[in-house]
Amino acid sequence: MVELFIAKKYILERKKQSFISILGITIGIVGLIVSIAIANGLNKNMIDSILSITSHITVTNRQEIENYQELIEKIEGIEGIKGTIPAISSQGIVKYSGNYSTFVSGVLIEGYDLNSAIKTLDLDKKIVKGTIDPKNIKGILLGNELYEQMGAHIGDEIKIISAENKEFRLKIAGSFQSGNLYFDTNMVILPLKMAQYLTYGEDVVDKIEVGLYDPYSADEISRKIMLKTGIYAQTWGEKNKSLLSALALEKTVMILMLSLIVIIAGFVIWISLNMLVREKTKDIGILRAMGYSKNKITNIFLLQGIILEIV
Repeated sequence: MVELFIAKKYILERKKQSFISILGITIGIVGLIVSIAIANGLNKNMIDSILSITSHITVTNRQEIENYQELIEKIEGIEGIKGTIPAISSQGIVKYSGNYSTFVSGVLIEGYDLNSAIKTLDLDKKIVKGTIDPKNIKGILLGNELYEQMGAHIGDEIKIISAENKEFRLKIAGSFQSGNLYFDTNMVILPLKMAQYLTYGEDVVDKIEVGLYDPYSADEISRKIMLKTGIYAQTWGEKNKSLLSALALEKTVMILMLSLIVIIAGFVIWISLNMLVREKTKDIGILRAMGYSKNKITNIFLLQGIILEIV
């Protein structure tokens, strides 16, 4: 192909200009790839911290759920579900009397069936101090930041007071680290039975947490859960909609800004080819005199630009 031969000849003749064109495109594309990689890494890290100790779908009708075992059987029959956790969520206060002072703090109380939480959330892998014992009904797990602020030790006794003004003495069984500062500073986990004593006083829950093998299939599976149970199922994306929207906007703006570098680099090639056309006016005249069409001559410079872009 004559056009390709001439295009390669022009590139080799103008090595300096060709090198500058290739370097400009390379810098633009490297910047774009690195920025996308950083944005994706930040997004993944943020999502991992959000989902570290929370479920992918929460099934709740905002009331007490009495027949939760029946619901769990229905939900676990849906494909793609890793596990379910009958749970109770409430607000409360923890009190710890240390050697030098008394520590008091408001906390988010999560009552989990611990066996289910180990299966669904890999809760045992997030324990950094102490142990998790599903059989220990009076054991409490604290967020690690809360545990450090408290200055307590594993096995120490603390008081927990519920929003219903019920008070229990529990022993610190361990601390967990989720990677999410809010959870690690404000959250405590109780065995489900203890949480039931602390809140409702009977065998009921207020939600069923659902873990998935693929977090990004949450929308599809939540629809299946609602059709099968008739109860509202909220996905992790809906619970964190504002944060995810902010991350998406940040990534879009970053890509648009760095895409300008690629466009500017493209102008470098355009300018280089434009100068080459002016320099090769005599060559173009000779080719036209030999019977070459305008399209074929255009293809020479088009191929030159494509080669530079590919390299």
